[in-house]
Amino acid sequence: MPKTDPEIEKRFRLYNPENRPIAGKLQRLTGGFSGADVYCFEALSGNYVLRLWPANFNSPNRIQELGLFAEFLNHNISTPIAGSLRNLQDQFYFRWDDRLAQIEPFLAGQPIDSQSPSQDQIDSAMKSLAECHLVCANYMPLAISQPRILQAGWGSSESLQLRLRLLNKRNNEFEDLFLSHNNGLKFDEKFPQLVDQLSLQLQLWKPIVLQNLQTQARQLRPVLPVFRDVWREHLLFVDGQVSGIIDINASATDSVACDLTRYLGSVLGNDSEGWRAALQAYQTVRPLQPVERESLLTFDLSNLLLSSVGCLERCLIATEESTRASLLKRLKSYVDRLQSYHQLQL
Repeated sequence: MPKTDPEIEKRFRLYNPENRPIAGKLQRLTGGFSGADVYCFEALSGNYVLRLWPANFNSPNRIQELGLFAEFLNHNISTPIAGSLRNLQDQFYFRWDDRLAQIEPFLAGQPIDSQSPSQDQIDSAMKSLAECHLVCANYMPLAISQPRILQAGWGSSESLQLRLRLLNKRNNEFEDLFLSHNNGLKFDEKFPQLVDQLSLQLQLWKPIVLQNLQTQARQLRPVLPVFRDVWREHLLFVDGQVSGIIDINASATDSVACDLTRYLGSVLGNDSEGWRAALQAYQTVRPLQPVERESLLTFDLSNLLLSSVGCLERCLIATEESTRASLLKRLKSYVDRLQSYHQLQL
């Protein structure tokens, strides 16, 4: 990163003066697991986020696609979406040495407390997502090379098909994953036990999930542009109401079940009553088709299995203590859910 104010200000020359950092100051934020470096800065027109993508991410067309999608949503829904800002060249990205970069509005708010979520907050989250999905069904994407955000219609779920392929691919390599990987890092003494617990849960649930996926991956269902990775931290709240949606970088055309199960799983765990109340709130705005509702548990459990293994893999290669601690916390939550998953009844 440039160290001096003039160096930083020079990087933002493609943006209007009111969108550039005041005095060049950038504040490092804790990023997710995408590998991007994330910074916050203050400008004359408000607060913004600078996202620096990893050097191995080189897809400006994808950033353009996401920028257009976010721009459409912000023009048509009441919930602010943190999308990339156009620059003076009418692009949603710029170059930062050998990396792609973008700036987007910094949205105020805090994620829901998964330990004690209020029904009002859950209702607000579900109605906001339902409003987004209704609007997304009318999105007409522009021509972009290798697009992932396509026009709504009826089709098969890309997520279910991908999960079927990945679970079929993963046979017994998981058992050797922990033992064969030596990154020289010290783990909590309970970590091997956590790995054993996860291995057991995978053996129990994988045959059931594969059977359901083989049936449901072939079924036609409503598909439309959705976020696909609405984790708990991605919906922000102010005074109990949704104030914004952030990190839409996984967006693609798929089933709304991707968004519903990802969010409810991260907030409500296996709380059956909570799930049913949340789905009822969603359906006051956008009723679910039978094929959508019938596949919710398959979407949730298949995501849970693959996310747990992916989380373990990232944990084993993590070099920063804070990142590893965050991943371990998430991994434990996955294992806890799998151990009591039979309690979730919709």
